[in-house]
Amino acid sequence: MIHSAFFKHFSRLQTLLMATVLLCLQTVLPVAAEEPPASPLVMDTIIVTAEHQDTDFQTGDVDVNATSTFCTVIQRDQFESKMEGLAEVIEKEAGIQVRQSGGLGSFSTMTLRGSTSEQVMIYLDGVLLNDASGGGVDLSNIALSDVAAIEIYRGSAPINYGRSSIGGVVNIKTIRSRKALDMNASTGFGSFNTRTFSGFINHKPGNWDYLISADYLDSDNDFEFTYDNQTKYNKADDRTVKRNNAQFDQANILAKLGYDADDHLRVDFSHHWFFKDQGLPRFNNSPDANTSLDTEYHISTLKLTADDLTSYGINSSTKIDYTRKKEEYDDSQGAIGLGHQQLRYITEKYGCGTYLESISGSNVLSMTVDAHREKYVPENLLSGSDLDKSHRDQLSLGLQYRVALLQDQVMITPALRYIHLKDKLSPTEDFLDSSVNDRISNTEDYVLPQIGIDYHPLAWLTIKSNLGRYQREPSFFELFGDRGFFTGNTDLTAEEGTNFDIGLECNWQIDSSPVHNLSFSAVYFRNDVDDLITRVYDARGIGRSENISGSLISGVEARGHMDFCKYFRLTANATFQDTENQSPTPVFDGKQLPGRFESSYLGRLEAKYAGVKLFLEYLTENDMYYDTANLLKAADKKEVNAGVSLLYRSVLISLEAKNMTDNQYEDFNGYPLPGKSFTFKIKYTI
Repeated sequence: MIHSAFFKHFSRLQTLLMATVLLCLQTVLPVAAEEPPASPLVMDTIIVTAEHQDTDFQTGDVDVNATSTFCTVIQRDQFESKMEGLAEVIEKEAGIQVRQSGGLGSFSTMTLRGSTSEQVMIYLDGVLLNDASGGGVDLSNIALSDVAAIEIYRGSAPINYGRSSIGGVVNIKTIRSRKALDMNASTGFGSFNTRTFSGFINHKPGNWDYLISADYLDSDNDFEFTYDNQTKYNKADDRTVKRNNAQFDQANILAKLGYDADDHLRVDFSHHWFFKDQGLPRFNNSPDANTSLDTEYHISTLKLTADDLTSYGINSSTKIDYTRKKEEYDDSQGAIGLGHQQLRYITEKYGCGTYLESISGSNVLSMTVDAHREKYVPENLLSGSDLDKSHRDQLSLGLQYRVALLQDQVMITPALRYIHLKDKLSPTEDFLDSSVNDRISNTEDYVLPQIGIDYHPLAWLTIKSNLGRYQREPSFFELFGDRGFFTGNTDLTAEEGTNFDIGLECNWQIDSSPVHNLSFSAVYFRNDVDDLITRVYDARGIGRSENISGSLISGVEARGHMDFCKYFRLTANATFQDTENQSPTPVFDGKQLPGRFESSYLGRLEAKYAGVKLFLEYLTENDMYYDTANLLKAADKKEVNAGVSLLYRSVLISLEAKNMTDNQYEDFNGYPLPGKSFTFKIKYTI
């Protein structure tokens, strides 16, 4: 439970900020004149509200058409018929790299613009999934069947999200209730004995509404690959084998209940339950290894949305949330890490947050207040002792003002975040490093400004630029080590960075041409990180996190699509990036940061006629190194995918082939991805 002093501090700051907002409103909003109701202010507000075409839009959501951040939104209809994971959907966007330790259901993380996975903040319906235990968010633990849209904010993040980050922010929006009654069920089958079953019901007869989504997915993941017997340069002992101990099964339930008190007041409650049991293959693919990881989490959220408050027309969204994640790692035979281990990790996070906004024409003043406590309790099940009990308190405040100039041709969005962190870390035992035994108490305060500008010189052209400061504190994973793979380093300091980007977006609507819709964007980005936290591995393959002086990441993203000849769409994107290690160590200085590609490309052709849709796509990622010294280079990833779907009345049938050229590739050295695979899925909607 959060200490009363912490809540008292939060309450005082919230009251102070509310007073500040009202004072700012009196300054920036026009004073109501004694004239008829049809004043310019009222007309502007009506126009702004009418511009939202998304019927699911609620206060607290980001209007992606009115942000200076370079943003991509992946809508549900782009992946609804597919039998794949969230990682496979996201990796096809420019500037994004996904790394997986195996096939479907395996550990999967993402990076943005050459960042690490820890430097990307991932939200689920506005609830931050990144936790203090660290290691990045595992995308395989998020069921795609619940997802309505995926919003990707590169670099700068709107103030709606309490935490900014060095890489960017991803918000995963789950399905929301709609009017009337909707039900569907689906099943699918695929290579490696992969199966999935899901069901969905939504009912909104009046003011009350409810929604339930459930699914089950499992796979043997026993794909074939070429095993080099850990002798890379001796091809004589290479052989084709099946992947061992990579099986998994997972289940997921999302339940929502909502009530519309009136047109301006709504209450929502949601609970998300997820469970996964998976095997962890050994580096040498030993058939005797039976190491496993069980994951279970609960996310509960209660939200109150109240609009048109006070005479200033303030809209608000207040949220209380609770998250509990339990992981049980069983390597009691010592097949993977060093020594015999059986560990349980429990992470609990709870707190509340408020978002406030006031809209005056094209100008928007926004404020966020967020307070959370996170507890992390690992336990050694073999010895019955606690490894370390730690907690982290976080208070974040944000203020943003979006102002229109020159008849709405120029929009300027300055923002300021204040973050207060307090750690109480009490390690009593470290599995690999007995020197980690001192109580640690640490308090940090950060003030992080950012500014964005977007300029509309022409109806089809937008020029944007963003600049901001960001930070990331070390995770418990980096401070104390984890599961026999990593040792701890309690001397780590927070990494801080400056993001800059500038680019253009073009959109043409052409009525009298075979090409009737054309869009293109190109962005230059630069990311300077101080005290970058990176992992260094010893001869045993055991890692330790270290601060280096920094890194410089720069590059270019380009993406576009073209609709032509009524039935066709061509999509393409490309990313070029230089990730320079600026370590004082000569052997690392000037090298490319490990785990980042230098270039990637995607080309996709779609054809759609009546209820039939076909696609063919090609994806490649090039020039990545596994190690900090750039001695171990990864092969280039090349993937060809194709698929067809048919919608007939209430039945949707899809068939897909992935990696048709059977290209063998490893995101992590020694952990191969599947070759060629096929999936079949059928969905029935009432």
